[in-house]
Amino acid sequence: MVDHAFSTRLGGCSKGAFSSLNTAYHVGDSEENVIENRRLFLRYFNYDYRDVVSSVQVHGTELVVVGQGNRGEGALPGSARQKCDALITTEKGLPLTAYSADCMLIYFVSKQTPLAALAHAGWRGTLGNIGAKLICYLRDYYGAEPEQLLVALSPAICRNCYRVDKKTAALFNSAGWYSYAYLEPAADDSFKLDLAAVNKEQLIINGIKKENLSFSSLCTSCNRELFYSYRRDRGITGRMIGFLALSNQPGGRLN
Repeated sequence: MVDHAFSTRLGGCSKGAFSSLNTAYHVGDSEENVIENRRLFLRYFNYDYRDVVSSVQVHGTELVVVGQGNRGEGALPGSARQKCDALITTEKGLPLTAYSADCMLIYFVSKQTPLAALAHAGWRGTLGNIGAKLICYLRDYYGAEPEQLLVALSPAICRNCYRVDKKTAALFNSAGWYSYAYLEPAADDSFKLDLAAVNKEQLIINGIKKENLSFSSLCTSCNRELFYSYRRDRGITGRMIGFLALSNQPGGRLN
């Protein structure tokens, strides 16, 4: 069993543009506020914020396996050691975390073997097929067959709110994502990009069963009261936190 969650912006102590549950150190909020917000959020799930593992997210497709020796990396300012956008663990009770404010987080758990993985997918990670890369890695190194993986997609920016320029659209077009289901021309010469649709199709193509794939229809940009949005707020905003851990409690807890 696993513990997992994705935060909203509600219930924290940050002020102004970061109001109120900002969980990222790098956005301009005070370190004290971020620590308290992380403490409040993770305490609800019986985890200590000082135990989390996170990376320096670089909008790529690199994967890193972490264990007990990595516990606490990323918990405090400047303590993240890995530069990657996907973390994998087989250790119980080790909470993996990632942060977003429009990008998508992808949660992986195997029904076959105790392992968990958490990926951060913006447009670059999506274009680089980070979900498929994780699926292949989990199969090749852990014997976790794709049809035995449970996958969840976090809230992210919707296609109507997410516009990309011609250069970015051309990259998706060249990669085969030219259908209106994924990429749609807009009136101002930009293109509407559907991150959720592309990621879902990538996962299904690579063996994830539709019945094992769950996702949220909530848009981070549309829902100002619930979520931070980098695009909507023009970069001056906080970040939500996603976490995933193999439960170390008998029977586990699924949140």
